[in-house]
Amino acid sequence: MQFTDYLKYPDIACRWSWARRLEWPRRGHEKIPFEKLQTVCYYLGSFFMGYQNIGGVVYWCLYALKAKDATTFIIETAQVFGSLMLTCVGFSKIWCFTRRRNQMEDVMAELHELYPTTRKEHYRLQHHYDWADLIMKYANLFYFAFYIFYNGSPLVLLLWEYITDDQNLSYKTQANAWYPWKVRGSAWGYALAIWVSTMAGNLGIFLTLAILNILCVCTVQLVMHFDGLATQLLNLDARHPQAHQELKHLIRYHRQLIDISDKTNEIFDSIFLTSLICSTLAICMTSVAVLLLDLAPALKNINGLLAFLVYHFMLSYLGTQINLASEKILPAAFYNNWYEGDLPYRKMLLILMLRASKPYKWKTIKLSEVSILNYVDTLKTSYQMYACVRSMNLQV
Repeated sequence: MQFTDYLKYPDIACRWSWARRLEWPRRGHEKIPFEKLQTVCYYLGSFFMGYQNIGGVVYWCLYALKAKDATTFIIETAQVFGSLMLTCVGFSKIWCFTRRRNQMEDVMAELHELYPTTRKEHYRLQHHYDWADLIMKYANLFYFAFYIFYNGSPLVLLLWEYITDDQNLSYKTQANAWYPWKVRGSAWGYALAIWVSTMAGNLGIFLTLAILNILCVCTVQLVMHFDGLATQLLNLDARHPQAHQELKHLIRYHRQLIDISDKTNEIFDSIFLTSLICSTLAICMTSVAVLLLDLAPALKNINGLLAFLVYHFMLSYLGTQINLASEKILPAAFYNNWYEGDLPYRKMLLILMLRASKPYKWKTIKLSEVSILNYVDTLKTSYQMYACVRSMNLQV
């Protein structure tokens, strides 16, 4: 099992989002057919994604704020904010991938160099590969299905209205946004709006998937190394003549893992922050929209709700796993035969134990931790906001 085997799904997601795969000297450069066209599509998608955010705000000001009753205002606001949070998350991924690409490649290069080639008996290589492969496989399937539904639902809705001889065609697009051309009643204008939303959605959705896959690879690799370090500490014999050198190597190894974890956290801290804020607001608003809308638009919002639930859960799950893996170091250091070692050996082991006394956690701008407990708190906050908005509608 090689390190490059982990990169199958991140490369697929990068290809789908018109982004170049992550590359570093040991991996080499990939020749891409129609590379200039791919670059143009990437920047066009980035521009359209930025416009979707602006267009969503303008749409809310033009239509939601001028609503004649409170129920209409709440429905329009819920739909716009649900769409806006989706585009904000997509735009944050574009910013992160473009701005932090070099740092991502540096971290992946370090993990590649650190991948076990010796002492393989201390690492569960196949187990961790199968685990990462399973997570990324189902994430790819889910986000591909979400992409199909996200872009196909407006067309299916319009076709259904046409077949049923509905005199008032809705001309709904993927996201509620204002466009500087006529959309309603114009075939060309509607097609152009659909194309703009599709380009933006393609880049935002699949680049989000690429970021999740890259974070999954980093997390699983770090978990594997923490697990291997714990195993080596348990098997360390204080009576062995080379025990001092072995322990020095493990202390440096632990320090290297913490450094890589810090670099990874620094790269993705903006992602963790936007996930926390946007998921909380989106889960609340899309839930309100699902409750108040008819079946067809409600299904569209359910799709967005599921996307945010899965997206935030994946981040929280990966954060929990690295926390649990780093917790193994302290008991592993304590439960070897340190009492049979000499004083310098015990002092070195104590340094390692002090460093490992606080398990490593992903942090959101060094404030809130990324974990399943935080995910549950997010759901609680979203429900409280949802109950507040719903009570406002019931009072009206």
